[in-house]
Amino acid sequence: MATRLVQWGNSDAIRIPKEMLRRAGLKRGDSVEIELNAAGHLELLPGSQVHRRVSPSRKITAEELLLAYQGGRLNNQDAWPSDDLEGKEQEAWRS
Repeated sequence: MATRLVQWGNSDAIRIPKEMLRRAGLKRGDSVEIELNAAGHLELLPGSQVHRRVSPSRKITAEELLLAYQGGRLNNQDAWPSDDLEGKEQEAWRS
């Protein structure tokens, strides 16, 4: 569904159709977070489902991560890339 940005005070706003809110599990007064994803698109996340996304600093496939796995418990030193966590990655793993 197409909609239009409109002025709301010193900000801009969009109207979200009631049916779309219902299908998303949202209602008036709910907390939401707006994020700009890696593709440059806006994402609207319900406040109860907001989580921090962590993206690897380089492209890593699942196969690369599991190269050292031979059954049983993984030795994390062998399985994960050796680069250090930085910025949001480091914050996400601290909690």
